[in-house]
Amino acid sequence: MIGRDRPLARQAIPSLCIALLLLCTFTTTYSFVSTTAACNKKLRSHQPTTLSVHCVQNNNSTHVLTRRSSIITSSIAIASSCLFPQLPSSAADIDVVTTTEQQSTAARPSITIPLKYEPKLCAYTVSYVVGDTKFGAIVDTGSPFLVVPQTSCRPDYKWGCYRAEESQPSGLEPTYERFVGNEGMMEWREGKFSFANSIAMVSSFALLFPQSSSMVFGVVSESLLDGSGGLFLGLVKETNSWIRPSFLGQSDVGAFSVDLREREGFDKSLTLYGGSRQPQQKFSNPSYAIPLVRDLNKRFGDATIHYVGVASSLIVNGNNLATSSRRNKIYVIFDTGCTGMSISTSLFNERYSIARERRENNLWGNVELQFNTVSGGMASLNAKKPLTTTLDDRPWGKKLDGHLIVLGLAFLEGHEMTVDIDNDKIWFD
Repeated sequence: MIGRDRPLARQAIPSLCIALLLLCTFTTTYSFVSTTAACNKKLRSHQPTTLSVHCVQNNNSTHVLTRRSSIITSSIAIASSCLFPQLPSSAADIDVVTTTEQQSTAARPSITIPLKYEPKLCAYTVSYVVGDTKFGAIVDTGSPFLVVPQTSCRPDYKWGCYRAEESQPSGLEPTYERFVGNEGMMEWREGKFSFANSIAMVSSFALLFPQSSSMVFGVVSESLLDGSGGLFLGLVKETNSWIRPSFLGQSDVGAFSVDLREREGFDKSLTLYGGSRQPQQKFSNPSYAIPLVRDLNKRFGDATIHYVGVASSLIVNGNNLATSSRRNKIYVIFDTGCTGMSISTSLFNERYSIARERRENNLWGNVELQFNTVSGGMASLNAKKPLTTTLDDRPWGKKLDGHLIVLGLAFLEGHEMTVDIDNDKIWFD
């Protein structure tokens, strides 16, 4: 509630869910830093294109925490938030993440990897193997890279133990990184990559990852990991040519889905699909697919091609806050590496002024974004009380025509999100 001693922008974050504000690693140029968070505990039933998320404590206050706080644009994406789980440090001790093979009806090769939800992170994680060592990472549709931590294999670090002898130099120059107040070098190496030890997935894995015997990955120095302790597996495939190789850029993956639906007998999962080089392997995009645009890369200097849709409108607490026009659009980045929502500073300030004028109890009580679909219909995503933070109005050095919003798990939980990279479309089931 708005009051003289407790303005909306400074409302206290409940202590039940510890908030640690951590910024992703970024280079000294072309960087874009944001902050997002929200821990979402309860879900209401929802229609195929609408999600309601509730974060409720016994005292009716909202669970919130800070996890990922940057959209990577140039070099590496590593981050964490909240408290990281106790993952065993050796390959033998880590729980095996079973990988299964699925073949689509259109003969499109695919691999499905179950996701593990970590309550202390409010995040979904996946295990993968580089060399002969397993690592744990948060599944992140807002960054591009495969990384491992350069740790001393100390007992208190539980995301995997990097061993240099299991890889070789890539021939790429190291990059200099900054991570919040920490600075250090990022080494780029080559090594074997896989998701798990399942024989059943070998045929599809070979088709999707023909370079799996020698994948380029980043080694994150300990100086950069101070204060974070965790990694992200980036699923942004396309970047500018001067960027280091992305994870999916070294594959023949042409689409993927992150299935966060609650279904009895089914795990939440990440599925990677083969590229649509042949007509019979293309998706039959549903009528409610949302077109993806590349304006942020082509016009505003984003060095990675994020998965971005244009929202037709942003509705907060039942009132329209912003509408897209031909000249000023609402650009929305879909990012599983975030948990709440980040928006342009100008839009945040506008909403704050309206809320004060109307004496509203909640600054971001019910948030809905509407999108035009390929068939001319409407799809929407919504969340209740997502923790909302601000973005620079010049995230890549150029002033944005319109507004920028980053949507995290508060809006994506309960859906299967499918990204057709080859055909620039996204849809939610």
